[in-house]
Amino acid sequence: MNIMKNLLFLLSISVLSIALISCEKDEDTKVPEEETVTEPKRIGFELVQIISMDSILVWANNEILTQEEFDSIQITSGWQKNEPREGMPDYARFLRSPDAEEDGEFTTAGHFGFQWLFNAQIVDSNAELPENGEGLITGRYIAKYHQVTFNAGRILSILISPQGEEFVLISRDVNRTTDTPVVPKTWKIEEREINESITFDLPNPTLNIRAENNQDSWQGPVIL
Repeated sequence: MNIMKNLLFLLSISVLSIALISCEKDEDTKVPEEETVTEPKRIGFELVQIISMDSILVWANNEILTQEEFDSIQITSGWQKNEPREGMPDYARFLRSPDAEEDGEFTTAGHFGFQWLFNAQIVDSNAELPENGEGLITGRYIAKYHQVTFNAGRILSILISPQGEEFVLISRDVNRTTDTPVVPKTWKIEEREINESITFDLPNPTLNIRAENNQDSWQGPVIL
């Protein structure tokens, strides 16, 4: 496999440390009937620092960035840009950096004029997946301390392996050209509505599975 192609294709790690701007409304404030209120997309940006094939660090934006600002970054040798990702959970947080000893400890650094947080480390960029002869999906193991929350009433996309392991959709490519992922015939995608809010930690390391055609990212395995 071409090494550079593999690195350029590096994953969505997750839902990133994304800052959302929201406005608090007074109880007496009324929204006009004709006004539609929509939830902002949870979008984050990532830089991948390639120290060696056994040490690939993922840095998430630690300040609000626009697409234009991210596009303006001129990376140097040993760095790659990951495509902007849209997070699926209603809330997500990283409990610590991968190399930290305790929750709440994070490594932050300035790179290319912006502040970034070390939130994940790729420990296997070419994980073997069962019954995937056509290469429709790819797998990578990622070391991270990542907690996610889905609110009651959400409909989750669950990827189910031929062995019955389940992976939940965590992020999507903002620039995807289709909302329909293609997976091997023996893998299944199930939509599952949850009646109660759920919060759980993704396993460490997490197996991150991506659909090749639209870069949807399921992560786990999880028990829901």
